[in-house]
Amino acid sequence: MAKFTYDVVIIGSGASGTTVAFEAQAAGLKVAIVEERSWGGTCVLRGCDPKKVLVGAREARNLSTRLRGKGIKQAATISWTDLMAFKETFVENVPESRLENFQEAGIETFFGAASIQDSHSLQVGDDLIQANKIVIATGATPSTLKVEGQEYIQTSDDFLSLEKLPDSVVFIGGGYISFEFASIALATGREVHIIHHNSEPLKKFDPDFVAALVSNMKEEGIHFHFDTDITKVENKGEKLHIHGKDGFSLQTDLIIGATGRKPNIAHLSLENANIDYTKKGIIVNEKLQTTNNPHIYACGDVAATKGAPLTPVVSMEAAFVAKNVIGGDEKMIYPAIPSVVFTSPKLASIGISAEEAKAHPEKYQIKNHDTTNWYTYKRTNEQIALAKIIEDRESGQIKGAHFLSEEADYMINYVAILMKANLTLSDLQSVIFAYPSPASDLTALN
Repeated sequence: MAKFTYDVVIIGSGASGTTVAFEAQAAGLKVAIVEERSWGGTCVLRGCDPKKVLVGAREARNLSTRLRGKGIKQAATISWTDLMAFKETFVENVPESRLENFQEAGIETFFGAASIQDSHSLQVGDDLIQANKIVIATGATPSTLKVEGQEYIQTSDDFLSLEKLPDSVVFIGGGYISFEFASIALATGREVHIIHHNSEPLKKFDPDFVAALVSNMKEEGIHFHFDTDITKVENKGEKLHIHGKDGFSLQTDLIIGATGRKPNIAHLSLENANIDYTKKGIIVNEKLQTTNNPHIYACGDVAATKGAPLTPVVSMEAAFVAKNVIGGDEKMIYPAIPSVVFTSPKLASIGISAEEAKAHPEKYQIKNHDTTNWYTYKRTNEQIALAKIIEDRESGQIKGAHFLSEEADYMINYVAILMKANLTLSDLQSVIFAYPSPASDLTALN
């Protein structure tokens, strides 16, 4: 067995692992990185980046549909084959490019599953790697629905690799993935269903706006089945047959399970280093150190942190870990984190919820705006546009914001800047924005 020694070894080459590796290498440390799947990780290969390519086609199609008869003669149609080929241009070269970047930087690479041997070493194939510090950044993997016939249920990874999209698709789960992929599939002209085990999808978002989104998606043609527990899936030859409690039955061509994601720790042998974990991930402190081994860190989706499982968040966590690996002693402090569901329309949120604000009326005020008839939205014939701003009564500073519109992703980012800078909507009265634009609407939300 070959033995290697490093200052730091990182397990996982996604957004967080890559950030730590390059920062540590730049600081002069001897660095190694381990990957068991494909160099590059989830976001760029089978997550947010390729998904957004598909979202772009859906946006073009939906815009042309809304403007049909208003200057556009015919709605665009989506060729799934061409779209997936275009998506591949963003993905296919990533593993080789990422590997070359590591090697050119002097970061040594190991390909294979890592198994921790003790608090300072891990094994990858026939190689034993020893390190002063270890960073676990293995991310998360799709959860599996435990029902009879689960082998017929595919994952989000599979959806993003489909050569052909069949005529009917069922998405199981009420989170980001189901809603976003369902919106994409509908835009291609498929029959689309979403099955969820309770009546509260997208729990982390404003319930009023979620209800409005669901209503809008129903009108567009998506079939929702709430409070439905699946018990069995059968392959009936040409069709998959879904069975549920209380006599629920549905036939479809494709089933995508999107019931959540779980930390990718199954094969790490964490117990060999006495690393504590829960179903939410590896337990870490404010410095993102594991509880029993201060020289072992965990960040990103594999760690049970206060951050959301979003690429910008895990990259920020990785930057903090890198500072501490190099010799710092910093605690992770999370800013307000914007989240977006890339449906049509988009749903966005940042900061505290309206429910939290209502619980403290002496402290917060909520401003509700139906912006559907504002010029920004009418010019592209949007059917619904809503905004909800939560302000501190004393200072006027924004403490939370929620948007439902095709421009919600832009609006939530503008608000994130205001919150970081402790600015109020009144402060924007002295700012001149390009007009007409979504940003110029900010002053009217006061």
